[in-house]
Amino acid sequence: MKNSTLRIAIIFSAFCLVMACKKELSIERGGFSGAAQGELVDSLGNCKSSIVHGEYHVDSELVKTNHYALINVNFTAQGKYKIYTDTVNGMWFIDSGFAVSTGSSVVKLKGYGKPILPKTTNFIIYFNNNVCSFSVSVDGSISGGSGGSGSGGDYFPTTVGSTWTYQYLPKLGNVDTFKVTVAPGQVTIDTLTYAQFGTSLLDTFYFAKGSHDTYYTLSTVDFDYTFLFDSIPSSFITYPFLKVNANVGDTWETGEYGTVKFGSGATAEYGKAKAVFTIASKNTDPYTIGGKTYQNVINVRREIRFLPNGGTYRTIMDGNSYYAKGFGLIDQVLKTTPTQNISLLRTPTIF
Repeated sequence: MKNSTLRIAIIFSAFCLVMACKKELSIERGGFSGAAQGELVDSLGNCKSSIVHGEYHVDSELVKTNHYALINVNFTAQGKYKIYTDTVNGMWFIDSGFAVSTGSSVVKLKGYGKPILPKTTNFIIYFNNNVCSFSVSVDGSISGGSGGSGSGGDYFPTTVGSTWTYQYLPKLGNVDTFKVTVAPGQVTIDTLTYAQFGTSLLDTFYFAKGSHDTYYTLSTVDFDYTFLFDSIPSSFITYPFLKVNANVGDTWETGEYGTVKFGSGATAEYGKAKAVFTIASKNTDPYTIGGKTYQNVINVRREIRFLPNGGTYRTIMDGNSYYAKGFGLIDQVLKTTPTQNISLLRTPTIF
């Protein structure tokens, strides 16, 4: 009986001590009994950037130590917090805890669930009254399956309804941004079916995915969404502009295209043109553009070469195109004077 009485007394004393410590902590730190306050956006109201870690595969269970998203939060009041996403494509992300201090902080939202479909999956982040988002690129099953097919594994998605918004830096004349949308119509040339990419500037471009993760365009020999020549033939040519399975340093080129007109007035030249491609880097450093950091990025150097009548080939345009897995073209850097960028303004919407 004495032992039981002593044990109860010790437990009660420990309970009182813990409660006293909690009370003291509440007084000193402002208290953790309430909910933490904070924001997911910056002073301009833009969502702070998020970084997604891990490889996501269909039918492969997420492991919270490997699959997570780092979310930038600005806490304005201490307390308990819960930051979570909706459940999409069989997955969700969540974290809860205490904000012990105010100011900028990085919260690790741990992933749960199992991806169902190989596609780019968009998640909405919820915290207090804040709503932001991030995307996860899901490949096919590790044990075979689609092997990365679908928009989740595509370095240049062509699914209808997908949209990208680009900005010219510096702007071209009065134009600083334009939107690209994949239209429902398609064009079949030989064995390739090209999706139609319509721009808000009323231009149409054609892109297709062939075998061996090779992507083709039906176009002139130019950079995507640009026009270099003053006049071109009445028909386009088809050529690969991205080879995912090529090694760094691998090079290929288009056939000759022409007759084209380069320049105007007294300096105008007529001749043929071609593009030469080289894989500059593959999936090395992350690439940040439009407030988002992209992980799996292929950097392709493209040279536009011009052969004037009676002359020899010379490079008239040189630049690099950056393609992110699951998102497509995220940036083009043309080596002009000054340098001309055609960059994503915000995270694209991929279906």
